[in-house]
Amino acid sequence: MDKKTIIGIVLIALILLLTPVYQKFVVKTIQPESEPQTVDTLSANKPSISSTGDTVITRHKLTSQDTAALAADTAEIDTTGKKIVPRKITVHTDKYDVVLSTLGGDIISDKLKDITDGKGKPVDMFPLPLSGPNFELVLVEGNKTISTASVNFTADKDSVYLDENNPTDAITMVGVLPDGSMVQRRYEFENGKYHIMHKIFVVGKDSTTIFTDAILWVKSGLLPTETNFGWDIREFAAQYKIADDVDKVKPSKKKPSTAIDGATDWVGNTSKYFTTILIPYKPLGASGIRTNVYWYRDSLAQKDIPIVQYGLYYRIEENKFTKSQTIYAGPRDWFTLKVYGRKLGNIVSLGWWWLAPIAQFLLILLRFLYKVIPNYGWVIVIFTILMKLVLTPISHSQLKSMKRMKKIQPELRSLQERYREEPQKLNSEMMKLYKKRGVSPLSGCLPLLVQMPVFFALYRALASGFQFRAQPFIFWIKDLSQRDPYFVLPILMGITMFIQQKISVTDPKQKMMTYLMPIVFLFFFYNLPAGLVLYWTMFNILSVIHMLWVENKWIDKSEISAETAEAIK
Repeated sequence: MDKKTIIGIVLIALILLLTPVYQKFVVKTIQPESEPQTVDTLSANKPSISSTGDTVITRHKLTSQDTAALAADTAEIDTTGKKIVPRKITVHTDKYDVVLSTLGGDIISDKLKDITDGKGKPVDMFPLPLSGPNFELVLVEGNKTISTASVNFTADKDSVYLDENNPTDAITMVGVLPDGSMVQRRYEFENGKYHIMHKIFVVGKDSTTIFTDAILWVKSGLLPTETNFGWDIREFAAQYKIADDVDKVKPSKKKPSTAIDGATDWVGNTSKYFTTILIPYKPLGASGIRTNVYWYRDSLAQKDIPIVQYGLYYRIEENKFTKSQTIYAGPRDWFTLKVYGRKLGNIVSLGWWWLAPIAQFLLILLRFLYKVIPNYGWVIVIFTILMKLVLTPISHSQLKSMKRMKKIQPELRSLQERYREEPQKLNSEMMKLYKKRGVSPLSGCLPLLVQMPVFFALYRALASGFQFRAQPFIFWIKDLSQRDPYFVLPILMGITMFIQQKISVTDPKQKMMTYLMPIVFLFFFYNLPAGLVLYWTMFNILSVIHMLWVENKWIDKSEISAETAEAIK
């Protein structure tokens, strides 16, 4: 087995070995440096399940009868003996339909408009998979823990409808906490935006009431929205920015709760394509984060799905206080999130520090091309052609070297026969021959190596870019961000790679590579996003055309000069 064969096999092995490592660590799964503390002391009215890590709850969707029963159970009795039934308050904008409740001043639903899940239903950013509140304020007063979950608020409006003529509006709710203190929750809405401004004002019942701590919890979690549950759940995490560092806490059954203190800029949770985030109004305006994870068993998917709960922790030590937050609930889209500053764009997984800028550039370039050609499949085809043109000087030099290599095969075999017993002398003579004939034995690897950063960056862009979600190409390809459902593109990619190998490999010792490479790459590509396989397949097709042209049309001028010189002699 010669050097070229060994190099090829090593490259294949590296791709296979490093790809799982890349997929695991490119999203930078980072646990807190210190041992996470098990905390839930500031969370009242938790779902009635154990917080142990092995708890798995069977998923159960609430029916209308369940909802009515839940309302009846949580309704309180007023002074006349009548039950107080919570009111629902509806908010409509061009981005979402929100339903608030006067019970707890809670958000009980936030359905995005014109964005559906894999079953065609609107994506709900506050899905309420478990019983209990979605959006809860918990206070500590001395040795007492106080929650808004059971407070019946009074609201100033029953509904809000925003449009171009009425772009902003707000709902204010006032209630009395169990200890007699007053709490106000105000929600401010803006048409054309996914975010909601949330303001809390709390006043103790008297001057002796001191609130030491507060946590604003988002307990609803997120549910899988994509047809490929595995890809979706893999991205479930609580992400946060404390000081200048952006980190994440992945769901864990062994450590279901986490407490991290420090100057906090934001905290949120993510699925593959969606995120909810709490952003304090003032930069670094919170004192830390808290997370809890509960697991439930989805009977249809037969998978354990984590409900990631997260909270902003505030150190108070006052009789009254006001805290404001931006609630972002929408697409996990780099273009949308980076507008908010504070490194919010980093919540989108675009790879290692050196890879992320390339992925960002590709997102910008592909979106620009989409404005001209409104089909991301054809955009990827155009992008592949551009990439081929950029790499043509390198690949053309490689192909010329390959053609010259074929010409010198008899001379190489003669050298191998002559210096069979002298390996060092053989290598020296082969290098002289390569230099004399303008051949580079390693040139075949260069186009592949140059493409690797672009390939991995494009993988991150297609896998994490919201703009590619549910984008069709042609015929059977309905979503470029998901794998080809019929594996047509991976098979076509394997065929084009086989043709490449058939043209380029001439040494009988390397014949194995002709069959090995396409099989390995087919195995590697079959489960990747269709857009990425489209790029690689298209690049292979262009490379085959280029190879055939060099093989049949290109004339080696140095060879002509040598023949002319020989004729003169």
